[in-house]
Amino acid sequence: MQSKMIEILLIKDSGAEAELIKEMLAEASHPECSVQHVKTLAEGLTQLRSRGFDCILTDLGLPDSQGLETALAVRNQSKLTPVVVLTGLDDEDTAFKALQMDIQDYLVKGEITGRLLTRTIRYAIRRKSDVDALRFSEARYRALFHDNPTMIVTLDADLTMLTANPICACQLGYKIAELEGQSVLMLFHEGDRPAVIGQLQMCLQNPDQVYRWQFRKVRKDGKTLWVEETAQAISDLSGAPNILVVCQDITERKLLEDELKKTGIQNELLLASAGEGIIGLDLEGNQTFVNTSAATLLGYEVSELVGRHSHSTWHYARPDGSQYPAQKCPVYAAYKDGTVHSGDEMFLRKDGTAFPVIFTSRPIIIDGEITGAVLTFNDITERKRAEAEIERLNTDLATRAADLEAANRDLESFSYTVSNDLLRSLMAIGDYARAIQDFSCAKTDEQCKNNARRIYDKTRHLAELIGIMHDFFRPMRIELHREDIDLSEMARETAEKLRISKPERCVSFRIADGIKADADRNLLQMTLNNLLGNAWKHTVSHEEAFIEFGMTEINGMPACFVRDNGTGFDMANADRLFKPFQSLPGTEEYASEGIGLATVERIIRRHGGKVWAEGAPDKGATFWFTLPRD
Repeated sequence: MQSKMIEILLIKDSGAEAELIKEMLAEASHPECSVQHVKTLAEGLTQLRSRGFDCILTDLGLPDSQGLETALAVRNQSKLTPVVVLTGLDDEDTAFKALQMDIQDYLVKGEITGRLLTRTIRYAIRRKSDVDALRFSEARYRALFHDNPTMIVTLDADLTMLTANPICACQLGYKIAELEGQSVLMLFHEGDRPAVIGQLQMCLQNPDQVYRWQFRKVRKDGKTLWVEETAQAISDLSGAPNILVVCQDITERKLLEDELKKTGIQNELLLASAGEGIIGLDLEGNQTFVNTSAATLLGYEVSELVGRHSHSTWHYARPDGSQYPAQKCPVYAAYKDGTVHSGDEMFLRKDGTAFPVIFTSRPIIIDGEITGAVLTFNDITERKRAEAEIERLNTDLATRAADLEAANRDLESFSYTVSNDLLRSLMAIGDYARAIQDFSCAKTDEQCKNNARRIYDKTRHLAELIGIMHDFFRPMRIELHREDIDLSEMARETAEKLRISKPERCVSFRIADGIKADADRNLLQMTLNNLLGNAWKHTVSHEEAFIEFGMTEINGMPACFVRDNGTGFDMANADRLFKPFQSLPGTEEYASEGIGLATVERIIRRHGGKVWAEGAPDKGATFWFTLPRD
């Protein structure tokens, strides 16, 4: 078999010496050598960049480089190619340094023969290959053992730690020297050591088997770790039994498993204690889990339902006895279209009786795929009964309300007719009394005149009272017409009318801008007229009177107010303010019919609001009202 030709790069400035080396190789080499000769380091590096060689022969003294730096530059350019130095310098120190630089050999020119040169090249190539293989093996060892991110230890037959990689020492809080030569049992939790011994002895007894286990280890600082270990018996170079143990920290996984276990128990307790029925369904509609409440509501034991088809068990028929097709079942719709479905349905108990339920069916989606559904439901029999009773009561109430409304209309019509007839009669009596007073003075005595005058005054007062009562009840009769209104502008109009009525009075009106409301314009105008008029009346004795209309926020709700510095009132009598025909003590000089504030209360109440007042004698009063938006 023909040997492969050895490709050699010769870097030497002397052409004669280069030819001599070529002749030596040609005479002594087997296999043949092909020599590429260059004279400078730069040319040599160019050749190395463009092609590969089996061996490099280089002189240390070149026109562009001197000394070991020449060999170093060559080696760095082609680290996988063996380098042999040819030099006239017989210096052992230089030779030793060259070998330390991964130069394969160092030959002195005067001592070189063809046979020596050929053997040196052949050995250099082989030695370089062996060294590279050893380095590769060492690198692989470092990657597999020393640099492995997983904890690794080796043990002898006595369970003594022979080696431990850095990550093992680091994760356990030790230095490597503190582990090697010590019993591996020192690393394990005291309660796990007997089981650890048993597992390791089984490894030694069954060298072909791989064993796995999970135990607790204890760090140097006392912290406990959960580990999962894989172990197998091996033999060292002398054939003695050892154990290789690969260890992984699974503390977080263990904690998660414990947490999941607790969560599972909690979920089981929640399912068991939930008052509503809960059923899990797979994609075929089979029941995968059923809680106690669901089984009780359906009249089954849990074991009777799990694994059975849901629709054919408790949803197969309608209340009238007709068949309920499974493809129309709303419970199944959740895992057909992947959305939540809910509503009212009728389920069937084990004894065949139907009962109404409210249900929700939610799809179970794992990694984007629908795997089933969860059904929750409640028996709403009592709710249905209550709804029916409420509907009956509402119907009865509506009938009674209609009857009451009709009766109120009749009463209102009757009251209106009676009051008008009474008013006409009073006016006639008054007219007769006035006639007696005006036209019979000559024929009547003074007593008769006085009686006629009193009759006339009383009839006029009674007529005014009937008119006032009409005004008092009118806000409750008319229909509300809500609209956006400007209360500030309306208050200014009322203030202007009050000024015109008594131009001699000096009253300062303070009306805030931009107070808006959603209310009936006419009724709110009546409200402002009454409140501002009330303040106008009760500040008459103050030379520097002021009346303020504004708005603030109370408990998150806008509240309007009318404030004055008038006579005020005693808060002990506040509950009488808004009652009709009531006058507070000390207000006799301001006496009126007593329906203004009562009318305000009725108007605000019709709008869904509230009215109240605050004050103190001789310190003024503030009247508040709220107007919720419709």
